[in-house]
Amino acid sequence: MYVKNEMTKNPITIDANDVISKAADIMSEKNLHRLPVMENGKLVGLVTKGLITSKGVGGATSLSVFELNYLLNRTSVKTVMIKLKDLVTISSDKLLEDAADLMLAHDIGCLPVVDDGVLVGILTQNDLFKAFLDILGYNRKGSRIDVRVPDTLGILGEVSKVFVANNANITNFTVYRNNDDTTADLILRSDVIDTEDLEKDLNENGFKVNSIMKR
Repeated sequence: MYVKNEMTKNPITIDANDVISKAADIMSEKNLHRLPVMENGKLVGLVTKGLITSKGVGGATSLSVFELNYLLNRTSVKTVMIKLKDLVTISSDKLLEDAADLMLAHDIGCLPVVDDGVLVGILTQNDLFKAFLDILGYNRKGSRIDVRVPDTLGILGEVSKVFVANNANITNFTVYRNNDDTTADLILRSDVIDTEDLEKDLNENGFKVNSIMKR
């Protein structure tokens, strides 16, 4: 899966010269936590709720409500934003794994997506969570079958034969390797609900069924 498949295209942005209160209003109205900052049609930074609180409000706690509102309505976004030179970005043709690795390495919650210097989208942690659930088939109806198998070449093909023999389609799967380095747990999603015969055949073929969950 690629960044371009999961990112929010044409994200809502704000101009660098707009005031902080406008950015706060947009984020509140649209339920957003960050906004790319633009100037003359180009990405120049990123502003977040956290930055507005820490830089725009946090240092002004001694001000009255009226003074604080005045400050937020007179101070531009560019004074509190993360500037482009300090901003971590990614291109739309990168893998989601690359995006996740960047977010973890830099301890950040989103990545502006930039192609040839042009902002084309934004990718957030929530986008990665949704993709993760999709890869695992979490929202698909059917069965989640956890099978322990020998960690050997061709084992997935052997397990697949049992599913085919039971007319059970594998819709999603992932592999968890165990600490003993000799076995692995296959997490297989299937569109079948009645799994009694399938479970029996898997066990009889030497594949230990750890659990089956249905939804």
